[in-house]
This record gives sequence, structure tokens and C-alpha cells, in this order.
Amino acid sequence: MLNFSFISKAQINEFKKYYDYSTALGCDLNLVNAYLWRDEFNIKFAVYNDTLIKAYFNDDNSLWGYCMPSGKDIKGALEEIFADSYERGRKPLILMLTNGQRALLETMYPSRFSFVRSPENQDYIYLSEDLATLAGKKFHAKRNHISKFYRTYRDTRFESIDNSNIKDALEVVYGWCNENAIYEADNYEVRAINEAFENMQEFNMSGAVLYAEDKPIAMTLGSEISQDVYDINFEKALREYDGVYAVINNEFAKTLTKYKYINREEDMGLEGLRKAKLSYNPVIILDRYNAMLRD
Repeated sequence: MLNFSFISKAQINEFKKYYDYSTALGCDLNLVNAYLWRDEFNIKFAVYNDTLIKAYFNDDNSLWGYCMPSGKDIKGALEEIFADSYERGRKPLILMLTNGQRALLETMYPSRFSFVRSPENQDYIYLSEDLATLAGKKFHAKRNHISKFYRTYRDTRFESIDNSNIKDALEVVYGWCNENAIYEADNYEVRAINEAFENMQEFNMSGAVLYAEDKPIAMTLGSEISQDVYDINFEKALREYDGVYAVINNEFAKTLTKYKYINREEDMGLEGLRKAKLSYNPVIILDRYNAMLRD
């Protein structure tokens, strides 16, 4: 049986050698994400023959499914996954495959798998230039929304996050919890945000806080997937300030123009979030599929 364990801080950089970041687009390859969300989603890793295997476990520590292995021996790792899964008393399930991974799996095992699209796990990916400039007719409504915000709230400022204003960013997070009747002490995302702030420098994360009349009203925090792709890990705002999400999105994108793409992650199957992400005109929607081994 494969020996799975949670990723450690030291392994965030160590495990990067298994991925090809020259073509990486998905937030699933962001190992900072895997570390911060390890408890919420029970994400664990195993190494087999210089190949990395990522898996998701259920709350009772039973295995839910594996991700496509990455490294020098993908076929061997898949065979090990099959053996591990059967030893655990279940059929192999490969999760969150991209189209490229789906094609590779089908090539290796023709007609052996059935594939089901997993739309709640698809990534929404944008040109950083689009989000920074909001140029053209397709962003007309966004520009109007932002203009209205600045007309309504004149005493505003935007600051990059550092040790001096982390407390202000957290004030936004706790205010967002209050708006949504979330008890922050029991919320995994709040814990992940706090841990991200505690390790910002070590994880090479960056973020920003938006203020109106000296009150922090929005925050954002992200990390690099590759030299070409930046991942927005967290974004929170107080909804009483109309247009605030459009503003924090746009202002932070202006600081990320060295990246070609910005990945704003998945919509988690939430219709409102899906519409919001589509409204920014993604240039890539990174489809995902789950694959079950046929009988």
C-alpha cells in the first residue's frame, strides 16, 4: 500500500521538481495551495519511483481518489495506484484530469476508463493584461462599476500587504465572516488565510488591501504557479461597498503584469460564482474530468 502523508513546508519546494511548470496553468500544481488546504480537503502525497502521486482522502481517512501522477514513471505509478486502490477495497478513481491528462490516460489504457466531466473543479484563467486594463467593449460594464465605486467612495487607497497591514487584511476577512454568518474559529478558509499570512515570505506570496475612508474593505492574497501564471488564492470584500470586488480585482491585476495569465481558480459549483468568473471573460477554462476504471 502506498504511504501517503500531508505535505510539509520543506516539501513545497522539494516536490516542484515533479511538475513541468513550463506548461503549467492549473491551480492544482500550486503546492502552496496543497499545503494551506491540506486539512480541509485531506490532501496527501506519496512518492513512487521518482514520481509524485497526490490523493484526496475522506473525513474517515478512507481514500476518495488519486490525481494523475507526475514524474519519471507515470505508467508505473498508475499501476501502483491500481494495486493500492484494490488493496483498499475500491475501484481506482483518477480525479481532476485536464484534457491533456485525460488523453494521456486513454493512450496508456485504451477504453479502460470512463470519463465524467467535473465542471465545479475547472479553472478560470485570464490574460493579466485584460484584468489590469479592462480595455474594450467586453469590459465596459466593469469599467462603469469601478468608476461608480470611485465616485461614491472618494477617500480610497490601495496598499500591498506587508507586516504593517496584515491586521487590516484580517479585519476584512472577519468582516466577511460576519456578513455571511460564518464563525471564523471553525472555518478552514480563515485558518488557511491566517497560516498564509504567517508564512507569506517563505511561500513567496503577495497581496493587497483596499481602503475606503481609512477602513479596510477588501483584501486579496495569491502565489505564483509558474513564471507565466499567478494564482489568486484568497479574495474577500465587504459587500456593502458596491463595486468593491471589481476594484480589488483590477488594482491587484495591475501589480501582476509580469505574468501572462492570472488563474482565479474554480467556481465550486456555485452558480453566482460561476457567473462572476465568466463576466471577466476568461481566455481559458481549464476543464477537468474524473476517470473510473471500467470492470
